[in-house]
Amino acid sequence: MEPIRVALLGAGSRGKHIYADWARNHPDEMKLVAVAEPNDDKRNAVIAEHGIDQVYAVKDWQDLFKKPLEIDAVIIATQDQMHKQAILAAIDHDYHILCEKPIVTNEADAKEIAKKSAGFSKVFVISHVLRYSPFFTKVKKLVSKGEIGQLIGIELDENVGHIHMSHSFVRGHWNKSETSAPMILSKSCHDMDILLYLAGDDCLSLSSYGDLNYFTKGNKPEGAPARCTDGCSHYEKCPYAAQKIYLGTNTNWPVNVITTDLSIEGRLKALKEGPWGRCVYQCDNDVVDHQTVNARFRNGVVATFTMSAFTMETHRELRLMGTKAELKGDMEKGIITITDFSCRDTKTIQIETKREGHSGSDELFVADFVRLVRGNILSGETSVNASLQSHFMAFAAEASRLSDGIRMDI
Repeated sequence: MEPIRVALLGAGSRGKHIYADWARNHPDEMKLVAVAEPNDDKRNAVIAEHGIDQVYAVKDWQDLFKKPLEIDAVIIATQDQMHKQAILAAIDHDYHILCEKPIVTNEADAKEIAKKSAGFSKVFVISHVLRYSPFFTKVKKLVSKGEIGQLIGIELDENVGHIHMSHSFVRGHWNKSETSAPMILSKSCHDMDILLYLAGDDCLSLSSYGDLNYFTKGNKPEGAPARCTDGCSHYEKCPYAAQKIYLGTNTNWPVNVITTDLSIEGRLKALKEGPWGRCVYQCDNDVVDHQTVNARFRNGVVATFTMSAFTMETHRELRLMGTKAELKGDMEKGIITITDFSCRDTKTIQIETKREGHSGSDELFVADFVRLVRGNILSGETSVNASLQSHFMAFAAEASRLSDGIRMDI
């Protein structure tokens, strides 16, 4: 079969390193024929790598939609606030759609997308890639087979990691609710979706607590300058010193986000001029660094979710409590243990997994999108209809958090 023809809207970290790179590695499956990206260096890199005609390489995606495009699908990997208009335009042009999460950043827009996409006759999926992870798909199969009996409770921990927090949610693009979204949506709609996936029923109500506890001006060390590169006397003891994070031997994520010039000189320039060189205690961030959610599902399952910046590593941990057994798991390590209550035996299952790309989920997700488009199969694992409820859970959780943990009905 011919590769599907795709326009890439946004060639940032995920646009370039997930979708464009997947197309490059699978030329018989997907071909990038158009790109919209405001950053000249990022756009030109995709043009060169994929041989895109300059006519179909623009800064603003809206200019792209004015051209006579011969494409099958669009991949929307722009900043979160830009998703809505791109989605509506893609629906009007009858293109298959892959959209990065979150779909949109507020409840009113989510309702508008739900209404607009009702009856849409093309594939429309959201990058809730964790449903494709070997780890969570195995856990889901074990629960469905009754390996732990009736599922009663779920505990899910998203350990954001202190470095990831500082990079993306203190210094980076997702550090303010007004310009991106609340943390529970921008980072953890993945986890709301996984709770729904594992519980196997609708969420009825939830409550939430959380705050921005630490990355504030009140915790600034005495005499710390506005930028790490301005001679901070606290460099040796500060885990967030930008030079330690961005000027080492690693040139992959998160370093490749701050600049396309990965030389030491290029990276140092980015730290001196861009947002990633700022002192983490003197940024304009307002999203929470620790939050919990308690949720109740229609089938009686209850769940507790914790998102925290204050962890050494970035990974997800899971505990499922069933009537027959207890299941524990670590997504990144790919380890699942089941301890049976009757015989007291513990069974360990090792899942072959990758560290990068959400433990291999990204590759599987893009491959399935190609399959869905080729077959015009509308009932994908992460279809927009399946994905919207996680967003409504996140909106409710944020409303609860801002109201001192009041219960919110979904």
